[in-house]
Amino acid sequence: MTGKNRKQESGEPQKWGKGKTDPDTWWKKGGPSPNPKGRPKGSKNQKTLYREAFEAKVTVNMDGEQRTMTKRALGYHQLAQKAAAGDLKAFQIQKELDERFDPPETVPPTPEESAADFATLEAWVGLREKFRVFQKPEDENG
Repeated sequence: MTGKNRKQESGEPQKWGKGKTDPDTWWKKGGPSPNPKGRPKGSKNQKTLYREAFEAKVTVNMDGEQRTMTKRALGYHQLAQKAAAGDLKAFQIQKELDERFDPPETVPPTPEESAADFATLEAWVGLREKFRVFQKPEDENG
């Protein structure tokens, strides 16, 4: 006889344990909603609201002429203006954005550096052959 049947036969209420609820209180499909005032249809999530806010177009006066740009582009333009004016915080943010979106180009090695690398590689191969460190021991049978 299982513990579940013993409790039902004795008439004692069932214990569901920590974090468990009585299955009789669970929501039944087709019945009334357990959250009738929940999220309304057509409501937007945070990502959509963020995108719409920063992709909205605004008209600004730059150097005496009207320009239309997104709020995001305007924010980058204002950041560049503040950094150019000497705002250290704006300069730090601009530096981080530069490192993230415009990484410095890698310079190929000079012929002298390449020759030194090749000489080092040849020396390593020679030592490897001399000491046979990375080779498996061969069997007597071959």
